[in-house]
Amino acid sequence: MQMNEKPIVALMYDFDKTLCTKDMQEYGFIPELGMTTADFWREANGLIDKDGMDSILAYMFMMVKMSRLHEVPITRQTLNKLGEGIEYFPGVITWFDRISAYGESKGVQIEHYIVSSGVKEIIDGSAIAKFFKKIYACEFKYDYNGLIEWPKIAVNYTAKT
Repeated sequence: MQMNEKPIVALMYDFDKTLCTKDMQEYGFIPELGMTTADFWREANGLIDKDGMDSILAYMFMMVKMSRLHEVPITRQTLNKLGEGIEYFPGVITWFDRISAYGESKGVQIEHYIVSSGVKEIIDGSAIAKFFKKIYACEFKYDYNGLIEWPKIAVNYTAKT
């Protein structure tokens, strides 16, 4: 470290039910399918119980399956737009500036990171995405029409650690 560089403090955050009040799919994606959140999660959890599927891959598979079944085309842009509807716990929107200023007052540089089992494309469209140096989260592969095709990256609970 050079003399003029400040030490860096990296803060890592989960997203669903940590920064926002519920699972991100519940704000817009699941209602857009015409499903209840209970029905969506029951079906996803059924894959875990019946097929022994990883829970994160199960919900991502259900997003692909249900978007096709209900004829709701989902693209990267659609998912980004869903990020706009996320509701945060009180204080979250102002937290990043406040804690960064506090770090500055103590002579350290604060960097913010997301490590989430949620959907990166939704987080990318959120009001707080600009505060993160890097977002590590699940992502989709898109087909030649730009529609979600399959899970590309899954950040499960083991990978988070």
